[in-house]
Amino acid sequence: MQAALEQRFGKAKWVLNSSAEALYLDRNLMRQKKLDTTEVERVAADAARGVPHVARVFTRGQLMADRAMSDMIGRRVQNGFHPVRGADLVIILEPYWIYTSAETPKGATHGTPYNYDTHVPMIFMGAGIKPGKYNKAVAPNDIAPTLATMLEVEIPSGSSGRVLDEILTH
Repeated sequence: MQAALEQRFGKAKWVLNSSAEALYLDRNLMRQKKLDTTEVERVAADAARGVPHVARVFTRGQLMADRAMSDMIGRRVQNGFHPVRGADLVIILEPYWIYTSAETPKGATHGTPYNYDTHVPMIFMGAGIKPGKYNKAVAPNDIAPTLATMLEVEIPSGSSGRVLDEILTH
């Protein structure tokens, strides 16, 4: 990406930082050179797509405009994007590939949008819980409203999950 950006826009340190799938470009440099950020992101994204085992690349512009693909992977990337702290590029590798380097330990990251990396077993036991196995999709943010309901206290105001009524005996 650095080479592609230098070839198109001139020699400079274009990539400021990267962390796993998140890549941050020098936005101040883009402003100084009066460049269109969409074009800089496109050049970087095209270069990233040429790297072996890269499955998808999302640009900040796409994510800010809520234009990620509407499949599960795109939705997960879109939902994980923060407009203030979000990266300029989000690079998703093919399934079962992870980023490593000499400085990075090898192993699982639990940071991909693939099902195998997003499945979180959730176990509720005790009084007020219907015994059984439930296959309906749940999320970690469903825990707080469910526990609040069980304890008969107010659901936290910042809670965005749902009450898992199907597990409660009421």
